[in-house]
Amino acid sequence: LYTSVQGVASGFSQLAEIGITTSSNYLDGGKLIIDETKLRQKIQENPNAIYRLFNNDSTNYSEKGIVRRLRDTIKDTIGKIEQKAGKTIWTNQQFAIGRDLIQIDSQIDRFEDRLKQIEDRYWRQFTAMEKAIQRANEQSMYLMNAFFGGSQ
Repeated sequence: LYTSVQGVASGFSQLAEIGITTSSNYLDGGKLIIDETKLRQKIQENPNAIYRLFNNDSTNYSEKGIVRRLRDTIKDTIGKIEQKAGKTIWTNQQFAIGRDLIQIDSQIDRFEDRLKQIEDRYWRQFTAMEKAIQRANEQSMYLMNAFFGGSQ
């Protein structure tokens, strides 16, 4: 917003020259302040120069109008975001976060498989322990019957 647009008439190459500035209060976050009188005067003086200040088209950045520069910057930023976050029509493999999601899903699947294996092992151990306790109880009953003759 502060750089001049090359190839525009003198006195019309910056926003400040036509009455558009930013607030001096940093808390305003770059709020645009418009001097309507100066802007109207500049529009009356040379409307074509105002048009070129905002909308001049060129392959050279310094000759592009302010709106074209903003559009190009926004377009580039959207492209970078799409490379990270993707578009709604993209598959997960086509963007960085999607690839991360695939990797995390794979890790979750492996972890769930490992948990299932551990659970199965515990169930086998528990079943074996139950059988061992049952055999011990049977042997205990057999010994009690053998030593005490079946009466308690």
